[in-house]
Amino acid sequence: MERLSLSLQLDTEKQMSRDDYIAAEEEELSSAEEQQAQEEAHHHFVSAEFSDMILSLGPTAVLSLLTEDARSELRKSIILQYNHRLVETTGL
Repeated sequence: MERLSLSLQLDTEKQMSRDDYIAAEEEELSSAEEQQAQEEAHHHFVSAEFSDMILSLGPTAVLSLLTEDARSELRKSIILQYNHRLVETTGL
């Protein structure tokens, strides 16, 4: 009888620990989703601020504030977009 009681107690502890594990996993997922939402909100805020800076200071002034690597990436992107539009409109 004592064995059965001990076995039931162990089963209950296993069940509780599994339930605790599931609850912790769900909490971790909601925490990750919350962090992702915060990051997206931050990106939106930063892009709005960047846009405001371009409109108020001018593109040349804002570009001069960027690192050389960032300016280079922007140039590449603008040139690629220009080339795609040129090909689409002229059929070259």
